[in-house]
Amino acid sequence: MEKQKLSQRAEAAVEDRNFMAVWNDKVSMVHPYDKKENPSGIINLGTAENTLMEDVLLERVSKPDIHAIDRELLYYFKQTGMPRFTNALAKFLTERLQTAEPVNPEDIVVLNGVASVSELLAYALADPEDVFLSPSPYYSMTRTDMRFRSRCKCFDVPLTQKMEEGELVPFQLTVARIEKAYKDAVSQGLKVKGIVLINPNNPLGDIYTPELLQDILKFAHKHQLHVLCDEIYALSVFDKASKFQSVLTLPSLPDPARTYVMWGFSKDFCISGFRCGVLITKNDRLKSFLNLASFYGAVPAPVHNMLKVIIEDTEWLDNVFFPTNQQRMAQAYKLCTDSLERLGLQYHPSKAGFFVWADFSPYLKTKNVENEIELFKQFVSAGVYIVPGTEMYAIETGWFRIIFTLPEELIVKAFERIERVIKAVEKS
Repeated sequence: MEKQKLSQRAEAAVEDRNFMAVWNDKVSMVHPYDKKENPSGIINLGTAENTLMEDVLLERVSKPDIHAIDRELLYYFKQTGMPRFTNALAKFLTERLQTAEPVNPEDIVVLNGVASVSELLAYALADPEDVFLSPSPYYSMTRTDMRFRSRCKCFDVPLTQKMEEGELVPFQLTVARIEKAYKDAVSQGLKVKGIVLINPNNPLGDIYTPELLQDILKFAHKHQLHVLCDEIYALSVFDKASKFQSVLTLPSLPDPARTYVMWGFSKDFCISGFRCGVLITKNDRLKSFLNLASFYGAVPAPVHNMLKVIIEDTEWLDNVFFPTNQQRMAQAYKLCTDSLERLGLQYHPSKAGFFVWADFSPYLKTKNVENEIELFKQFVSAGVYIVPGTEMYAIETGWFRIIFTLPEELIVKAFERIERVIKAVEKS
């Protein structure tokens, strides 16, 4: 059969498929692990989902109040967010993020996932070939979001295990590193339109201080850059000694109209299937655009109502969901890091999110991308999927991102398979 050609835009997108998107599909759809049905299947420690709260969530969403449908939910609605939902979101985010000023419901835009928000921000704020500074390693779909339709690019700000002068910890983000990347991009004739800031960081699990956030915003304001603050893991802090502070906690923003906060339900509420992302913006022109674009990425009205019920159930949130989630995440993180230590593997300490950034470089024949991917394929052949660091745009080879927010049985089984691989490498 003759190969059917699509538009140049669509062909470029098809040929440009993200590594994680491809492998997530393979693992979850083609050969997934199941204790009874497919015990030789691949254990997925690559997709950033938290399944530790499944029992708690299923119990809550089975209650009648979640499924109440009134006549308003049957018809067209304000697709950037029904007022009943955006009002509830504004109150919830003001309280949970402890914002300096109350979040205004009129500044909230609701779309079907944070990826949709990110992709539309690139489309609205930049032109083809414009670049966004992106501290690396970073969630690789960020690059896809930037270029899928907008044809913008990420210009990486490399963070490394090797520390530079003035840095206190490995992989430390500093304004100096951002400024160097900015100058490098400009010297190459590129137009820098903004900075993408994932906080808490994916995959490092770092939390940025208010002082650093303020300094980055001042730098951005000086150069008239947009700052896209991805705070999707804001409420997934499991280290009791750490505290996340949103950019919205700062007493004043240097450039409010160019500062954007993204948050969603997929991570902090462990319900990625509900597909609901939230943008907070004071850019009125952008809101006008999103009011039109939301027609193609709206969250269904009944989902608005279901999520409204959940975030207004403060007794359940404070006494059941959040404390249970924090406890289970801390236990799972310890199990994962104990397993790494038992195998003699180094890792970057994480404070938030679902991941551990682990160093497998001793098991590369030589430190290069080809050998990292070869080790990745050995892990997959052994039945465990973890993401190679260079596919998250790390410049140092041998690092892998491991998702730990799974039941203990799966983590234990996965590390048995990882151990078999590295012992086989040692013998070879």
